[in-house]
Amino acid sequence: MTILIVEDNPTNAMILKHLAKKVTDEEILVEPDGASALALCHSHAFSMLIVDHMLPGLSGLQFVKAVRLMDRYADVPVIMVTADTEPRLRESAKANGVTDFLTKPVEAVTFRQLLADHLGGNTELSKSA
Repeated sequence: MTILIVEDNPTNAMILKHLAKKVTDEEILVEPDGASALALCHSHAFSMLIVDHMLPGLSGLQFVKAVRLMDRYADVPVIMVTADTEPRLRESAKANGVTDFLTKPVEAVTFRQLLADHLGGNTELSKSA
């Protein structure tokens, strides 16, 4: 399976991809905006979606709402990456299908554990456990 990272900042995207590669053997794709990522979700089945909250055009929350309308993504973990710690955002995001959150700046150990928790047996952490 494949993980999709939706992140418009190239540096942040590179960091997230690098951290994910330390945890899983899954293929990792990066899309810089919600609209192109949504188009990809229509043609591909991803095992996890990692989505920045602040994206150009289609916001991270709008992307998640649209993805959750697709049957194939009903049970796929969606991780939102955000610097916003406002409880109202998190409540709204959870209500619209976000599974979990990563707070920026992303901490490597937290990121790896989050992926391991949501990907189950497909991670390096679970292989070494």
